Amino acid sequence: MRVQGEDLVDTLSLARERVKVWVSAPMIAIVATLLLMLAVAAWPAAAAGDPAAGAKIFAARCVRCHGPGGKGDGPDLAKLRPTSSPVNWTRAVVMKKWADAEIVDIITKGGKAVGSSPVMPSFQGKLTDAQIQDLLAFIRTLAK
Repeated sequence: MRVQGEDLVDTLSLARERVKVWVSAPMIAIVATLLLMLAVAAWPAAAAGDPAAGAKIFAARCVRCHGPGGKGDGPDLAKLRPTSSPVNWTRAVVMKKWADAEIVDIITKGGKAVGSSPVMPSFQGKLTDAQIQDLLAFIRTLAK
């Protein structure tokens, strides 16, 4: 069936009114809110671990090489004689270059596996994923 003349005008007017109902201010607000929620959910979060728990792990497992303040000046470095010092985690300029996933890889796989210092051991099987996230959260607090 073909719509012509006044019937066409009436049909277009009715369609316009229906669109107005769907594109009302509340509908736009709902759509904008949903889009914002999706964007926030997809945004990379800060380290999800507990920095206080990470500090305890650091004291027990990392301080001998990375030093008490995370500057890469631990007492065991003289014995190990690495070809490079550990990263100074207190330098924000340096730490901005490291993605969380890279730090997690080094902790998990060890330095040699990721093309870094062979002196850095792997903590895979020694720390849980949650403990590694805690350690990462603590490391991120050190950058000034």
